[in-house]
Amino acid sequence: MLFHYFEQFLLEYENRFEKEYGYLRPIIQGVVNKYFDCGNPKCGFARIRCSDCGMERLLMFSCKTRGFCPSCHAKRREEWGAWMREKLILDTPHRQVVFTIPKMLRIFFKFNRSLLSSLCLCGKQALLKYLRTVTGRKLTPGTIAVIQSFGSKINFHPHIHILITEGGSDKYGRFTKVSRFDDNASPLMRLKVKFVTSTAKTAQNRNPWIIWSS
Repeated sequence: MLFHYFEQFLLEYENRFEKEYGYLRPIIQGVVNKYFDCGNPKCGFARIRCSDCGMERLLMFSCKTRGFCPSCHAKRREEWGAWMREKLILDTPHRQVVFTIPKMLRIFFKFNRSLLSSLCLCGKQALLKYLRTVTGRKLTPGTIAVIQSFGSKINFHPHIHILITEGGSDKYGRFTKVSRFDDNASPLMRLKVKFVTSTAKTAQNRNPWIIWSS
C-alpha cells in the first residue's frame, strides 16, 4: 500500500499536511526509498556457497533502516538488546524514568526536530540534580536514553524513556543505592522542574524571541 500511494503523498504533502507538520524533511523520503529497495536483487546481493555440499543461494542486501523497515528494525532491536544485556548494563537494579514535554513547548520541537537531540541531556541533568538532592553527594548513574517523538495516537508527542541505575558512583568509584523514587517527594518535584526548565532554555536558545523564566 505504501508503495502505491507514496508518490501521491509527496505531491499532496504541501497543501494537505505542511501547515500542521512543517516542511517535509528530506530524511523521510530517503528512509522510505531505502525501504522500497530492501531485498531487491537489483540493488545488490551476495552469493553464498556451502563449502561442504556445494549448495548455493543468493542473499539480497537489506536496507538496514532503523525504526521503519519491520524486518531490519526487528533484527537491529534484538542485536542491540543483546549487546546492552551482555556488555553494557551493570549488574544492579534499574528503573525506567519517562520525561514528557509540556504542550506549550512541543510546537518548537515539532518544527525544529534538531532540538530533540538535546532532550536526553536535559533528562540527564535533571536526574543528576535529583540524585544529588536525595543523597547529598555528587553521583554519576548509568543511563540509557531513547527519544520517542509520537504518542499512542501516533500524534506528535516527544518524550524520553531513560533506563537508569538505582543510584550512582562517586568520584572514588563507590556506588550508592537509591531505590525509591517517591512521586510525592519534594526532590522529585525538583526533578520535574529541572527538566522543564532545561527543555525551555533549549528551545529558547534556538528561538530567542521565547520569553522564559524559571
